[in-house]
Amino acid sequence: MTAVFLLLITIASSCDKFKGDQEIPAYIQIDTFILVQNPLIEEGTQTQNITDVWVFVDDQTIGAFEIPAVVPILESGTHKLTILPGVLYSGMSGTRGPYPFMEPVVIEDFEFITDSVMKFTPVTRYRETTFFAWYEDFEDNFISLEPTSKSDTALNYLEYNPADPDFGTASGIATLNKDFPTLECATNITSGQGIELPGNGAPVFLELDYNINHPLVVGLYIYEFGSQITQHPVVVINPSDGKWKKMYINLSSVVSGFKDADFFNVFIRSDKVEGYDDPVIMVDNFKLLHREIVK
Repeated sequence: MTAVFLLLITIASSCDKFKGDQEIPAYIQIDTFILVQNPLIEEGTQTQNITDVWVFVDDQTIGAFEIPAVVPILESGTHKLTILPGVLYSGMSGTRGPYPFMEPVVIEDFEFITDSVMKFTPVTRYRETTFFAWYEDFEDNFISLEPTSKSDTALNYLEYNPADPDFGTASGIATLNKDFPTLECATNITSGQGIELPGNGAPVFLELDYNINHPLVVGLYIYEFGSQITQHPVVVINPSDGKWKKMYINLSSVVSGFKDADFFNVFIRSDKVEGYDDPVIMVDNFKLLHREIVK
């Protein structure tokens, strides 16, 4: 990917220096990423929560920086600049990393200007090698997250008129109360089938948007040896304080840990907890992604 993906470039003078060091850096300022559609793949409705930028110069690691970021680079003149979008794995600040499904921005001849700030907005998209094993954006007549036998309620449509730019014409919604205290939905309940996912360390993630006032469990049903079924919770998502948020759930180690699995299914579950008077679960833009490791 070339410099065509740089939308905004401005240069401003800067007098900042490293204290105690006579070398004066150049600076790059990145406030946000823009995620665009990749026309070669079907990826559903787009939302993103890119929180970090990983920076490399001449293929050497500079570091990871939370955006908005001003990154000091002890180089001048023309060098190769590589920028990777980063996310919080499973919503935890201690597990940040580059998102393996989004393309890096690579500029072979970036001009570093000492004692100046180069500000730009990098544009990324999903890699062509990304495989969307399943997605649910609540835009069809059938909701693929169906109630299991453990559930006494279901996801319904929360419709938007006019359509929302992030959530389309509808999201999924469920409410819990003392008479209907359990929501558990999973993929492929009607068909009895499952989703094949790669192991051996290949990256596997589940994206989702959520707006909840009650804890929500997300995990996998794992099917082995034709009949053995394991329900494996992966993450408990906390209430989002009345806001829509996005999470990237890392399933890679779970999937690789069940190397004999025939297939998997995604589930969500919420059991009404005392102290939560009116639990409401709103979800959208589920995406189950994987890609093979290129060696």
